Amino acid sequence: MYTQCNHCKAIFRVTMKELTAAQGLLRCGECDTIFDAMKTLSTTLPEERRFAQMGNVAAVELPENSAAPAPTPLPPAFQNGFFSKKEAKPATTKPEKQVTLPFKKAHKFFSSRAFLSIGIAALVLLLLLQVLYSSRNWLAQQPMTANFTRQACQAVGCEIRLPRDVSKINLLSRNVYSHPNTPGILTISVSIQNEAVFTQPYPLIEISFLDKENNVVALRRFTPEEYIKDFNGELMQTGIPDELVLNISDPGQEAVRFQFRFM
Repeated sequence: MYTQCNHCKAIFRVTMKELTAAQGLLRCGECDTIFDAMKTLSTTLPEERRFAQMGNVAAVELPENSAAPAPTPLPPAFQNGFFSKKEAKPATTKPEKQVTLPFKKAHKFFSSRAFLSIGIAALVLLLLLQVLYSSRNWLAQQPMTANFTRQACQAVGCEIRLPRDVSKINLLSRNVYSHPNTPGILTISVSIQNEAVFTQPYPLIEISFLDKENNVVALRRFTPEEYIKDFNGELMQTGIPDELVLNISDPGQEAVRFQFRFM
């Protein structure tokens, strides 16, 4: 049987045993191309070879009434082909070459990858720190992150600027009376509320006592640590009243009234 390479058109003689062993795939001996031998398989050689050999033989006169036999057409697979003197071999897949890097090159390769990974991680960490730094003021206003943000900024020396507007802090109620257990001490109960649309730090409260001519007789300023029990830097929430209790020394009979100021 014969088959033909579909790339260079070379023709090869094959056996069914060879085709079965190669599962129909052969490697061309002329162009080294792998082709499906079953597609062009034929049991006859191209007739072109027989007619080419007869070209050199003297012409034979035929009887007038006899007709010359028509040439047998070539199978489509063998047109424009040539019979190769080489053999078509079974197409075996070439094993992939296993590349073994020398120890120094392999070590250098893995070191480069480790350096690249460390560099990427450092860049991501730097970007995260930049985002946190630029958002520190907002984070310092959130109840979940306020304490951590302030402690972190205090450790690295960055400044937190929280929005403040003491004009939005309203005095809802106030009452002054003598301390029930300690003579000479006045107790002032105050209710204040943040009317701003944002949380803000608790203010510095200034209490001044005035005489009949509006002169200041006594003055005292209270920090948040003094008028809020267990104060830990929390912020004034919006729309929530805060009840405060302040103790101050009695300024005497000269004081006829007092006033509050938030700072």
